[in-house]
Amino acid sequence: MSDLLKHIVVADSIGVMMSASEKKMMSNVGTAFALGVASHAVMDLAEPDYTVNWFDAYQLGLSGPFLGFQIVGIAFVLRMVFAETRGDPNGLKLRLAAIIGGVIPDVIDGVYAILNPHAWYAGQLLLPWHNRTWQVNPMSMWATSALTLVVLVIRYLSGYALRLVRSVRIMLSGRVSR
Repeated sequence: MSDLLKHIVVADSIGVMMSASEKKMMSNVGTAFALGVASHAVMDLAEPDYTVNWFDAYQLGLSGPFLGFQIVGIAFVLRMVFAETRGDPNGLKLRLAAIIGGVIPDVIDGVYAILNPHAWYAGQLLLPWHNRTWQVNPMSMWATSALTLVVLVIRYLSGYALRLVRSVRIMLSGRVSR
């Protein structure tokens, strides 16, 4: 398992931008899914993050803090998605489609690795951006968690900041038109 939380946060951001767009193409669930997959590929190519080795009990045990952070973070993000889309079914569909697209590559290669552990150890999974043959220095568990925390904070603080800017703009435009 890699850093699913970061993939979910970035994909959710894509879904939010798509639901805010007034262009018809950007309100398509298929486009949201495809952009989620694309964001996954770009992130995996840009920085090889920490990966939990499910096949080694000792390494799995050492990954406890990382796994706990992932579980709590994913629960938080999903809670925010459902809270922010209450009354907006299209926004919910777009955000969930992007999130599923952002996670499905790890699900595909995770199942493949379970069925073919030799492929996992050889670094030869189905999706090319998951093949470890080109990765030289994967990030540590702590560096990956720190980067994910920064992405998480930026995502949710920026959302509140944008709402504040919109409110101020609306308030100012109301004063100008009087």
